[in-house]
Amino acid sequence: MILSVAKDLLKYMKNITAVILAAGKGVRMKSALPKVLHKLCGKPLIYYIIKEVKKAGIERVVIIIGNQAELVKKTISDLFEGIEFIEQKEPLGTGNALAQAKNKLRKEDDILVLPGDAPLMTADSFKKLIAAHKQDNSCTLLSAYLAFPQGYGRIIRRDKKIIEIKEERDVSCTERKIREVNSGAYLLKTKPLFKALSKISPDNKKKEYYLTDVISLFAQQGLKIDSLSISEKEILGINTRKELARAEKIMQTRILEDIFKKGVSIIDPATTYIAEGVRIGKDSLVYPFTFIEGNVKISKGCQIGPFARIRGDCLIGNNVVIGNFVEIVRCKVRDNCRVKHHSYLGDCLIGRNVNIGAGTIIANYDGKNKNRTVIGENAFIGSGTILVAPVKIGKSAITGAGSVVLKNRDIPDGATVVGVPARLLKRRKSNG
Repeated sequence: MILSVAKDLLKYMKNITAVILAAGKGVRMKSALPKVLHKLCGKPLIYYIIKEVKKAGIERVVIIIGNQAELVKKTISDLFEGIEFIEQKEPLGTGNALAQAKNKLRKEDDILVLPGDAPLMTADSFKKLIAAHKQDNSCTLLSAYLAFPQGYGRIIRRDKKIIEIKEERDVSCTERKIREVNSGAYLLKTKPLFKALSKISPDNKKKEYYLTDVISLFAQQGLKIDSLSISEKEILGINTRKELARAEKIMQTRILEDIFKKGVSIIDPATTYIAEGVRIGKDSLVYPFTFIEGNVKISKGCQIGPFARIRGDCLIGNNVVIGNFVEIVRCKVRDNCRVKHHSYLGDCLIGRNVNIGAGTIIANYDGKNKNRTVIGENAFIGSGTILVAPVKIGKSAITGAGSVVLKNRDIPDGATVVGVPARLLKRRKSNG
């Protein structure tokens, strides 16, 4: 029975198109960057809503773009394949934005309309919304009950039935006290939706076409409208920098909770920052004041921090120690390496069992290009060494403390170099 219901729901998902509204300017962010592209835990706000839609099983995603349309389109296309875009030429409101999609949508589809600036909504809520909508609803929406509902549109009911949604700027003093608020997420049947959209007018303080006006038209026609309540955290929309900071804290907690489940220890979550997409293997230990972001994969049994920073495309092998005040960017570090103190490693490949001494610097940037350094397995890099890229340090090679290895002055396997600039250390001949 359960399997049959799951299959039925999966089949129904194929007839749902997610339409994400991302055309707004985000004036209150006070930024030249489109609001949906502001970063949250290392990814654009809109990334999370697309990710959760896909996770819920919805295959088709259409995004309404407007402000800096090409930039938004490129950013999203770099993150996801198969996304469709429709441009809203003039900022005439959410109702007008959705109307742009009419010719793109199949008549048999239901439409999941979502705000592009609500990154905390989850796939689980979308699945529950879809299950509820199948009960012959024309519209099913996500709402929440807030102790302090300021800033949100209110759900207006009569005899427990939803009859209207009013934006806060348009509510009466009595309606302002209502604690049930609109999330901006709706699942709607296509035919009555576009019929209603053709009837709405900009009869409000902003002189815009509100998508929420569709709800009152549905109610007047006697169409079934239902709601599903979600948490206060999920409903949070990002309109200001302060709200972005609040969302950052919530999302960071989710990310760390997911990492804990994979068998990773984080000594102090409050002082640890790990961005979306970072992967850490089990039995690894992360010390306080560690910052990890980008396409970073850390393998099993590693120790990271305190005060470590790992960013860019990095692959860290098993049982690696990255200690205090170490920064690693765009590097591959193989198994059993030690980088314990005050070092900068950029654009390098480090073989197995390498020891990087305190204060080692890889000078990867020559003013024009980022250059690559290769350090062979079992090498020993002495404290205070500077490696000027591009350069290769051979297997089992040694650099003495304070050595400066100049670019293109590769060190042979097994050799020892010292000095500034680094030179091969000649061994004394035995008198015997």
